[in-house]
Amino acid sequence: MNLESFVNQKFDSLNVTDREIAQFFVQNKEFVEHASIAEVAEKSLFSKSSIFRCCKRLGLSGFSQLHYILEDEASDDSNINLNVDYLSETLKSVLWTVNQFKRTKLDDIYECLSKANQLYIYATGWEQQIVAQQMQRNLYLMGHTAFVFPSAAGEMDAAESNIEKGDVLITISHTGMNPTILKMMAALKLRGVKIVSFTSFRENRLAQLADYNLYYDTITKLIPEINHKELFFSNLHLLIDIFCMAYANYLAPAHPMPERGLSDDDHDDEK
Repeated sequence: MNLESFVNQKFDSLNVTDREIAQFFVQNKEFVEHASIAEVAEKSLFSKSSIFRCCKRLGLSGFSQLHYILEDEASDDSNINLNVDYLSETLKSVLWTVNQFKRTKLDDIYECLSKANQLYIYATGWEQQIVAQQMQRNLYLMGHTAFVFPSAAGEMDAAESNIEKGDVLITISHTGMNPTILKMMAALKLRGVKIVSFTSFRENRLAQLADYNLYYDTITKLIPEINHKELFFSNLHLLIDIFCMAYANYLAPAHPMPERGLSDDDHDDEK
């Protein structure tokens, strides 16, 4: 697990000082990796005790484990492994996404969706746009009409003006740092619009701004011919489907099938 994952996992329980220290860690990884706690304190202008407490609140044993995580992360980025078992990695990634989903408190999210006046979906990236269409279809099969934002900024601005309190915006992103969507979310939150985010499991502004968060893992496939790493989003497709199937289960008790009454012929048969 990388540093961003630790920060995002514990973000809600961090105080303002912890969040600022964690942000310093993320933005200065190379320095922090090789610096002593005294050097980090001097550069960040936080005390050594505050830095140590922040490490503990992130779930680390202390500052030394922070070093280990950053060293391991740097090693992963620099080492090119041509013998990766991508099937095994994908299966592990799928299990991680499913287990993460199972630990999510869903009732509040589903109650929010079921009571929404209107549902909107916005996605960043072409792969996420495909998933947004998939979610729109799934919701339609459950009796919800969801509007998917167009990718064109001008059209999105026009549609954004129609969103109001009582509506829900579902956002689908990878990094969670797209400035367009962050600007839109900040404006909509001021109007009282509820926001549900689907992002990769890392520290990101989108997850911090959203009212409800769901996380997925991505698979990185190396293309050695051009020394390029390509991301695969199979877990995002999976997450959208299991999220919608669980929502179908949530809706079922609220809309039970009517019991079949006995007709006169049935009564005659009983006799």
